Amino acid sequence: MKTDTRLMPFPPERVLEDAAFGQGMVPTRLHALLLPVWQVEIRADITEGEDFSLIDRFLERGLRHGALHTVDELAAFFALDRALVAQAVRFLTAIGHVRESGGRLSLTPLGQRSVDDDIRYVITHQDRRKLYFEALSSTPLHRDHYDEEVVTLLSADALDRVLRGGGYPRFTPILSASGFDRSALDRLTRRKDRARFNVPVALDALESLGEERVFLPVYLVRGRDRVLVYGQARAGTAHDPELSEVCARAPELINALDNEETGEDGDERVLRAARKWLRDRDLHTVAPERDDDGTWSVSLPPAAFGENGLRESRIGTYQVTGTRFFRVWCRAETPRKHALLDRLNQRLGARRQVTRREAEELVARLARQLRLEPPGLSRLRVGAGKAGLTGLEAQLSQLENEPE
Repeated sequence: MKTDTRLMPFPPERVLEDAAFGQGMVPTRLHALLLPVWQVEIRADITEGEDFSLIDRFLERGLRHGALHTVDELAAFFALDRALVAQAVRFLTAIGHVRESGGRLSLTPLGQRSVDDDIRYVITHQDRRKLYFEALSSTPLHRDHYDEEVVTLLSADALDRVLRGGGYPRFTPILSASGFDRSALDRLTRRKDRARFNVPVALDALESLGEERVFLPVYLVRGRDRVLVYGQARAGTAHDPELSEVCARAPELINALDNEETGEDGDERVLRAARKWLRDRDLHTVAPERDDDGTWSVSLPPAAFGENGLRESRIGTYQVTGTRFFRVWCRAETPRKHALLDRLNQRLGARRQVTRREAEELVARLARQLRLEPPGLSRLRVGAGKAGLTGLEAQLSQLENEPE
């Protein structure tokens, strides 16, 4: 494994922007955490639900509602080749949907339920799989966390390598002294929305084969009255509601974060970082400022942006330093309008498809971030043309023609 920058394939500034301008929070802290998770291996008789193939659906409906009881009757009624029907019946018998008695076919209870729900249920006996529960309260993780190509769950060895790697940002492991609450398995299987947590239609004869503690990397954004947790699964563009609620209700976690630094220590740290950031860019006449909401910013003159300076798209963004941050700002309106066009070009250009409504929602959010009145698509199209953003101009022209 590389340094722990690999844990999050997106910058921490992204979650601050979503918290502030997508969720309406005033962020005060940003923590890079490794949340404890119970990886529970189970063995059970598992019922999965899947789509019917077209022929199987019709054959089972014929047995259920059409008073059809033989291969010949099914083939004749649906005008299908008899060999094809016989093959399908053998398959439906093998998965427990059809049975034969005295030369007559009928549906099993599983087959009847499948027809009634229009879902082909399949039972796998003694199936083994892993389920995940965060370890602070044994709450199940959403199914997004089961995508191994996106989500990293660190074993003890991998955790040790990450902590010794010295990468940035530094992730802090959160420890939990309590063991896994096995009653959480029963509660999970009784949930009506269990599919959201990667649980199949039914788990019977369930047995836990063992639990292992692993760690999930997240960013936690704190505000004055709530916390938002962002994980790898949603690439920092949306918070995780379940984990956010769990962390907000975990006093041991909140107390640990409170003890990391006092408000005065944090303010001094962010001021030192902001001053160094300004010196490195020869912006010696600018000083950090505390905004009305209590956060810090550096307000730069228009001359600080352009070919020999910062990109105007940096206006309104955050610069992270430890658990604190400051905003890059410009009071002049024209550079902020240029920043809106630049960021809109980046965001829309990264999407294969976007609807007019999605584009207008994005414009409104960027306008909030840059403290501008949200411009209409027509006005933006004209501005994109003047700025030489021909791709954005064409995209906005196409979106203009879509119905609202």
